[in-house]
Amino acid sequence: MAELRPRDLLSDDLLSRLSANAARRNIGTLADVGYLKVALPIEFGGLGCTLRQAACGQRRLARHDPDTALAISAHLYWTGAAADAYRAGDDSVRWILTEAARGALFAGGHAGESDGAGADLRFADPRSRCEPTGDNGYQFHDTSVLSTATPAWDWLAIHGVHQAPRAKFVIAFAGRGTRCTPAFRVARVQPTGNPSDIFATSALTWGHALLASVQYSDARRAFNAAVAATAVTPTASPASGHPLDAWVVAEAGLRLDTMKSKIAEISHPWPLLPDLAPDLGGQHLISIYAMRHEVAEGASRVHELISQFGGSPVTAAN
Repeated sequence: MAELRPRDLLSDDLLSRLSANAARRNIGTLADVGYLKVALPIEFGGLGCTLRQAACGQRRLARHDPDTALAISAHLYWTGAAADAYRAGDDSVRWILTEAARGALFAGGHAGESDGAGADLRFADPRSRCEPTGDNGYQFHDTSVLSTATPAWDWLAIHGVHQAPRAKFVIAFAGRGTRCTPAFRVARVQPTGNPSDIFATSALTWGHALLASVQYSDARRAFNAAVAATAVTPTASPASGHPLDAWVVAEAGLRLDTMKSKIAEISHPWPLLPDLAPDLGGQHLISIYAMRHEVAEGASRVHELISQFGGSPVTAAN
């Protein structure tokens, strides 16, 4: 029997139904077919998928329903990171896998989503501050800088910086509902700077690769639609040639190919069991942020180019 992959759960019929519904309803539909558990190890009822497989699934979903793909990305990267930690022998976030196995939905409390393309480049807004409460918990200040694209979540990731005596970065999860007990869990407290353990490392790697995959696929979807529309109703005059021969179309296509290749450089080599203490202080960290920046800028540029050949007359290339 062939190995089941995340994209295999997304049939054409399912995707056509998703595109007609709101993200909140679609998340329930994806949960019903098991898509929200694809990153969980098999013993937790999941597929145990790789980052590469998860990224492919998200690209397929985003081509039909980018809003829903964005809404569940945080759930997939938190469960993917927890699975990496679990396989590496770190049980500190095993509870994330247990909660996801029972159907709980995880969201990312990233700030600045309204700031435009690439706003999710920062893992947490630098204005977010927290202080220890003395009971192994933290009080977060200025939580207005936190936001999420995931509706109806059960656990929301909260990020903040604790300044004294030495600056530390805190990752915690706030739960809502009677089944989320305890309702506040601290997942990591680390010195600010480069991540130093498998969970934080994987969260960055999975997070940026999946978010970039959604943004790339949404841009590809818009490009394909514009090309199809222009091919049917060309706006250029016969003397200037067919509008799809224009340089703007070629540049958009090249940008999209480059974006996909950059994502593959991050997602394809990432194994199911990374090193126990991966080094993010070197090229890997640089590559993650370079990829995310290039995809954000590339997607923005593709939409600009689409407006030129899809919405107004263009000059054909010589």
